Amino acid sequence: MNVQLLRAIVGVCAVCLSVMAAAQDLPKQSFKVLGGFSNLNFSRTVEKPFWVDQIPKQSNGRITADFTTLDQMGLQGTETLRLVRLGVLDFASGNLSYMSADSPAFEGLDLPGVLLDIDSARKASEAYKPVMEKLMAERYNAKLLAIWPAPPQVMYCRQAISGIADLRGKKIRSFSPTIADFIGAVGGTPVQIAFPEVVPALQSGTVDCGVTGTLSGNTAKWWEVSTHLYPLVLGWAPWFTAVNLNTWNKMDAKTREFFLSNFKSVENDFWANAAKEGQDGINCNTGQGLCTFGTKGAMKLVPVIDADKVVLNRIARDVVVKNWASRCGAACSKSWSDTVGKVVGYEAK
Repeated sequence: MNVQLLRAIVGVCAVCLSVMAAAQDLPKQSFKVLGGFSNLNFSRTVEKPFWVDQIPKQSNGRITADFTTLDQMGLQGTETLRLVRLGVLDFASGNLSYMSADSPAFEGLDLPGVLLDIDSARKASEAYKPVMEKLMAERYNAKLLAIWPAPPQVMYCRQAISGIADLRGKKIRSFSPTIADFIGAVGGTPVQIAFPEVVPALQSGTVDCGVTGTLSGNTAKWWEVSTHLYPLVLGWAPWFTAVNLNTWNKMDAKTREFFLSNFKSVENDFWANAAKEGQDGINCNTGQGLCTFGTKGAMKLVPVIDADKVVLNRIARDVVVKNWASRCGAACSKSWSDTVGKVVGYEAK
């Protein structure tokens, strides 16, 4: 056998034995874990397998999770960090923008028209993470472990539209004040509706359009109650996972290192998954091209023209960021400008 190959095999075996030995040293523990909505692809294909399969396997059965999802608990998604603070949950995932009622700072990574591609979204996420870590620790007794994106947030409409101008006069589902600012700027009327309630709202005409991810809307069956998909990228509706600090501090050093290592890995998996979901969601909703994660519909794809991108950029700078900065305050705006602002090249004033 080749000597170099033999050395490589021995090295791999040594690493495997080291990991197994470390796993056997972990104390036996079980944690209460809340995931995202069960009909979202990231929860089904990344999050649930992480908790149900990967963590027990990597810990050699020493660490297990009682895993459930927001919808299975009958939750809307705004309660996540409060439940963590109360100690009802050990680990929990949530949408950052859903927490905006508690602090506008949570919307710093979800300002419509600011982060237009997944690479800039990840750079901004890494830059802004210390701001979120501090906020969660101080207000919610929580430690931030990961941030990742949903697929790009786009517009689903139950009536024909041809571009951004046709949103004027429409009642549009919003899930955050910044999305509402964008809707108001284009002449629409924002309607705050929780994710599980959007399908009946579109079906009944309570709203004319709604904003969500390209694949998120597909797996939640928005394509059954809407006809036109307008893929103007408004944001990424970032999600997070946090752990109760009391739970975290009670862990021994090996368990904390185990979780930090595994969350670093799964965070990469979440981002890679979101990159795949973007185009796949468009394909699935329109029934055109390869549809891997969702169900093929027959929505009409509305092309995004350059003039609409110019309008979005103007609204982002002149309305969305300014309104958000006003709500968030001077210190919050400076934190954003020093982090996300440096990624996109402008300040929040």
